[in-house]
Amino acid sequence: MNMNFYKQILGLLFSVLFLSGFAQTGKTESGLFFFTDRDFGMSGDTVWFKVIMKNGESKSNVVHVQLSDATNHTIASVKKKCTENLTEGYLHVPDSLSSGVYFLSAFLYEHLSKPGLQVEKKSLFVYNRFQRDLPELLIPSSENKLEETVLNQQLSIKPNKKTYAVREKVTVEIGLGAIHPDEIDQVVVKSSLVDDLARQAGGRFLATSAGSSLVVPHFQEMDGFILSGKVTKTDSGESPEKALVFLSLPENPRYLDYYVTGNDGYFHFFLQNAVGVGDAVIQAISEDDTELQTKIETSVLNTQKPMPMQKQNLSPKQIDFINALADAGFIKRLFLGEYTIPSQEFSMPEKFAIPVYGHPQRTVDPDEFYELNDFREISRELLPGVQYRTRRGNTTLRLLNWNENAYFENEPFKLINGVPVFKNRLFASLGSTDVDHIEYAMEDRLFGDLRFSGILALYLKDKSNRWLAHQPGFTLLSVPLLQPEQNTDKQLFAESKKHIPDLRTVFIWSKLKPGENQKIDFTLSDLKGKVEIAVEGVTKDGQIFKHSEIIEVK
Repeated sequence: MNMNFYKQILGLLFSVLFLSGFAQTGKTESGLFFFTDRDFGMSGDTVWFKVIMKNGESKSNVVHVQLSDATNHTIASVKKKCTENLTEGYLHVPDSLSSGVYFLSAFLYEHLSKPGLQVEKKSLFVYNRFQRDLPELLIPSSENKLEETVLNQQLSIKPNKKTYAVREKVTVEIGLGAIHPDEIDQVVVKSSLVDDLARQAGGRFLATSAGSSLVVPHFQEMDGFILSGKVTKTDSGESPEKALVFLSLPENPRYLDYYVTGNDGYFHFFLQNAVGVGDAVIQAISEDDTELQTKIETSVLNTQKPMPMQKQNLSPKQIDFINALADAGFIKRLFLGEYTIPSQEFSMPEKFAIPVYGHPQRTVDPDEFYELNDFREISRELLPGVQYRTRRGNTTLRLLNWNENAYFENEPFKLINGVPVFKNRLFASLGSTDVDHIEYAMEDRLFGDLRFSGILALYLKDKSNRWLAHQPGFTLLSVPLLQPEQNTDKQLFAESKKHIPDLRTVFIWSKLKPGENQKIDFTLSDLKGKVEIAVEGVTKDGQIFKHSEIIEVK
């Protein structure tokens, strides 16, 4: 037999040994595999995550990640776009969050319409930095815990020694050569301070999803996400039989869309490649002018039962560990200030170079003329073909039908800063010093299946949209869109300068190349205690594996 044949036999043997280690490991149905840079943290921390997607039947490439408590109350959530079945992002742990065990989970939009789906929840032990001498904690019971396979024969972690001093450099040889690269999807190495309680009682837990009524059945989010909500009558809280809902993003580029609701009052908008945080204006109108209100509903994955928890009295050693973390957090803020991620500015590709209402027939710049005090004077002096009249307290707006040489019977479609306006009184006080420019069209215009008797669009010099404040019928809110890409490189876990306290609890967190033996190094912080060096990942057939070694900092 030649040498290549022996190599094939050895490769097959290692594959069999590798896969046989997963006999006792649970497997979720979601096709999403979740990894975090830490298993515990303080309130106010930022948790970084990686999600591997192995769902061949789905066309969705947007993953929802949420942080919830044991009763399934959602505390924070983000949406991330996957590239080549992998996404990386972060979640902020609120500074006001009480000490306790919380759970991170990931899902796709179509999972909301699949009750009974087995999903994975990863625990996160959170300690409030103002709660000292914590006597007890509710921890998850082990009945739904998923055991990660430990690979002692196929994977090796060899640090250059077992005991280190603070701020000492650690060099680790990681043996992955015994695992065939075709058997592994992703491998991650992590080194972090050990919380004995989180290491023993935490981990991955299995839960069963509950259905959601606020969902578009069978819809899959590709390069964007669904923004949903509900319309109700202001006086009774009941849903109208039908309502027309407009969604406006008045930032640059401006975005406008509409949705006609059914008798359940639900509406849905698909925002494609919208990134960051954007100001949105939502308004609903009815055929009989009933006053309506709108409410945005966040897409969250609920479970059928709360996570079973049990009381755990904390040992003096554990209490000291938590107090030390709180002290470290205070010193970190004192010397380094608050760690902030760059602001998530709104961005969205501009689909068309012209407004949604088409090319305007006329554009007027009021600054080219004498100052005019209100919109009545503007319409009379600067806007031929625009009729603005006030009779008995009622204001009407009509545009000349250019093709018929007669005024339209119905009012035009009116906008201010790209936001549809249905109350003419909002125009009354606008003078020429307020208006940047005016666009209008004196002909029928179509928007989807809506028909408008002309267009009148005002763009103000003040882009803050303060004119919307306290206006009935408008809902102005800040909408978290897709989370932008952030680089989780070495700088995120880099050591501090020598004259500044180094209080990191995570020292390295990065991907490894499967099938090769590799060497990594990282620098410890000023914190003493046990440090775990862990290699974890997921196999091609969707099984999670983990192997770790403990070193000590004295």
